[in-house]
Amino acid sequence: MTDQHNIPEAISLDNLFVGYPVSMKAGKTVYDSITACAGRSEMVGVIGRNGIGKSTLLRTIAGLQPPLKGSVFLNGTDSRSVSLKAMARLISFVSTETVYAWQIKVNELVAMGRFPYTGWLGKLNETDREIIGEAVAKTGIEALLSKNLHELSDGERQKVMIARALAQDTPFVILDEPTAFLDLPARYEIFRLLSELSRHHQKTIVFSTHDLSMAMDVADKLWLMTDTGIYQGAPEDLLISKVFRKLFLNSPAEFDEKTATFRFKRNLEKAISVAGEKKFRMLTRRALERVGFQITDDHSGWVVKIADNNGTPVWHVNMNGQLLAFDTIYALTLYVKSLT
Repeated sequence: MTDQHNIPEAISLDNLFVGYPVSMKAGKTVYDSITACAGRSEMVGVIGRNGIGKSTLLRTIAGLQPPLKGSVFLNGTDSRSVSLKAMARLISFVSTETVYAWQIKVNELVAMGRFPYTGWLGKLNETDREIIGEAVAKTGIEALLSKNLHELSDGERQKVMIARALAQDTPFVILDEPTAFLDLPARYEIFRLLSELSRHHQKTIVFSTHDLSMAMDVADKLWLMTDTGIYQGAPEDLLISKVFRKLFLNSPAEFDEKTATFRFKRNLEKAISVAGEKKFRMLTRRALERVGFQITDDHSGWVVKIADNNGTPVWHVNMNGQLLAFDTIYALTLYVKSLT
């Protein structure tokens, strides 16, 4: 898939094969022929089914395992020519793996992000402390600094790990499932933070996620890994090209390209039309589809009309000449279900 833009390529993958070495001469390929790029200060979401190779790809970009074939270019330089110390100053990596050093304090963990600059002795100078302070401020974890890691919630712990990555002060931040196991408010908070870092602090951020709806909301670009190859582009470009359908072959779920949301595949047996104010019409259509009705524009059959009763919606239903009124969508769906 051709990708044309004027943003300088910060990360470029050229016919990349990723996987694991099984001997001195051979490796097991997990995913092959990856050609994709990320522009400077972009947020790129990596999407694909479980086991397809998202984590392997991210670890390869971060230099934690070597490419089996092809190249990773960072600001135009092949990563294989970059020393480990230089790589640690280019890329910070946040994984979903649990940190088991429970007795370590948050301020100590964040300070570990300065290891590419301080060495293993870890002696901090004034510049180091300033950068650590900025990382703490950007992630809003000031109140957590004196706590032990085991005292934190999952969301707090993930913000601390991002703060450590920021203290590493790299132009690239790679995150493997940064919102895994977090509740919905915590997920939004993490992605708000990542978006802020990309937009206003010039970080190129590449993250994997299973939350396609969230990724479409925050990412400048998606890398969509499928069984037939990798596709890249703005979320809206991938919607237009209908490649999201490749994620749901032989699946009970489908992706609604009109609303950019997941839904169950349903057999819609009866037809009904809905008229009224748009915001209530959309919710009503969704509820009726859930209970097995196909929404039609034909008003000659069963019709739901949404009226405004002093600011409160009322659902009027004409079923074969019988006019009924309901004050909630739940009551409406209970009734129509009884007819099927």
